[in-house]
Amino acid sequence: MKKYIIALVFSCVVAFLQAQQIPAPDIQCVVNDAVSANITINWSVQLNANPCGGTFNGYKIYGATTKGGPYSLKATVTTESQTSYTDLGALGVSQVWFYYMEADYTCPGLTSAQSDTVDNNPPAVPGIVSVDVQPNGEILFNWEVSPSPQTDKYIVYYYLNNNGNPTGIPLDSTAGRTNTNYLDTKGDPTTQSLLYTVAAKDSCHKISAFNDNAHRTMFLEYKTSACERNITLSWTKYINWPKGVLEYRVLVSKNSAPYETVGTVDSNTVNFSYTGFNDQDNLCITVLAISAADTNVRSHSNYRCLLPLIVQEPTYLNIVNATVNFDNTVTVTWLVDPNAELLYHQVDNSINGNVYTLAKQYKVESPLNQSQTYIDSFSAPQNNSIYYRVSEVDSCSAKYVSTPVRTINLIGELSDYYQTALSWNDFELDSITILNYNLYRDYGNGYQLIRTFAPGTNDFNDSLQLYLNEKGKFCYRVEAVYTITLGTTYTATLSSFSNELCIDHRPIIYIPNAFAPYGVNSIFKPTIIFGDPANYSMLIFNRWGAKIFESNTPSIGWDGTQGGKDVTQGAYAYLIRFTASDGTPVERKGMVMLVK
Repeated sequence: MKKYIIALVFSCVVAFLQAQQIPAPDIQCVVNDAVSANITINWSVQLNANPCGGTFNGYKIYGATTKGGPYSLKATVTTESQTSYTDLGALGVSQVWFYYMEADYTCPGLTSAQSDTVDNNPPAVPGIVSVDVQPNGEILFNWEVSPSPQTDKYIVYYYLNNNGNPTGIPLDSTAGRTNTNYLDTKGDPTTQSLLYTVAAKDSCHKISAFNDNAHRTMFLEYKTSACERNITLSWTKYINWPKGVLEYRVLVSKNSAPYETVGTVDSNTVNFSYTGFNDQDNLCITVLAISAADTNVRSHSNYRCLLPLIVQEPTYLNIVNATVNFDNTVTVTWLVDPNAELLYHQVDNSINGNVYTLAKQYKVESPLNQSQTYIDSFSAPQNNSIYYRVSEVDSCSAKYVSTPVRTINLIGELSDYYQTALSWNDFELDSITILNYNLYRDYGNGYQLIRTFAPGTNDFNDSLQLYLNEKGKFCYRVEAVYTITLGTTYTATLSSFSNELCIDHRPIIYIPNAFAPYGVNSIFKPTIIFGDPANYSMLIFNRWGAKIFESNTPSIGWDGTQGGKDVTQGAYAYLIRFTASDGTPVERKGMVMLVK
């Protein structure tokens, strides 16, 4: 409330002070007559010209040849209705004159106000601020307020420089001294740079020269490279700012999103390579020039909107698994960006991780699937771990290569009776965390998990004491259980198996050296541990070398008879033959004592 009262009092004081002055005439124009060397001054009288109703004494006209004076009284016009005066021969004294006026009334206590000072020159040439292309293609032209108070209009021109002869083609005009912008709706900034300039016109119809420092729109062009996957931009420089250009900014709207700055270059650079887009993104591009004198003064080039056609590269390519199958093949699985434009999948493998050879190259399916699988049936994962990498090839012959994966290779041997020694390498792949290793064993009844190991454990000694009655073939596989995280594209828990390693325990044969047909050990036959004999035969011979017994089944032994009759006590020769499970021929021969 207090602030309101103060403002009200201030307004009243200003009105009171203004009321204490006699208003000056309003000088409309000052016109030269070059033939007669005269200058004519025209004015109008304000409505409250005689605030006190006093006697009119005259309009006083003051003149000087410089704006700063000194001014002298050129004339007093005593006719109150008169609105012009001719300063005879003034041009003979000086080509430039400055005038102001006062109205003289008999109003005790009041003073006479001075009019604006005007001169006989055409209006001053307006300074240009900027020319700016709008998103809809229209062009906004801005200039400074003319310092000449009699200015009442501006004329906008297209500017041409014909072999050093500047020419202005009138485009339009704007009314009002403070109306300092013009929107050109007819010019086309997408075909060329357009140059604009302006002149001022006063109420006496005097027109200034147009500004020779014309400003032009920046003309933006582009070229798209399908294989290089970029848009090369180039543009004309912005000219005639007082201190030049501070920088150029490249602005892009992608798929109707707001414009963002994707690059900035200095004032001497008028090109830029833009790559941050995908095939057939809806792009609109413009270049923004920033004034070095005032960073708030800016200018956009024309806008280019396009759907670029490029060979779309994959934004990701990642192997996620490689596992050895029971048939000794290897399944490799990877993920590839399904939006990529590719021609070939290529799988390479390596024994040492350094030198790769081509395993398979084949055409990309249409449409492209994100998840890809290749089964390698030519490598030998039972002998080595295998490295794999995947490449994707596009129509530009560009190749995109994944990081490698290494399979698990399990090796082992029979280290002692009833014991195997096993070892394996780590499963290797980027972006994974190994959770554990699982060891599986199969002795003829299918695979069973026998031990789980923490990461970092890569060997194990397996005891076979509990499996003496089995066939003697022990097979193993190792499984790596891991998590994989590929940004926001893929997260999973997976496993990778090693090759299958089978170890044959050679048969252990126990043969008695004596037996008693009617005693505890009444049958003569060998005991075969880990035996799965094939082509088995056991022959018994008497002392003269004659065959008296034959068996082709390990479970059927000799009971000490020949043809159903007991043989005499004594030593008898035997010959036992069979083929072990690993194909090795086994033969045992000796003497057995028959006791009665």
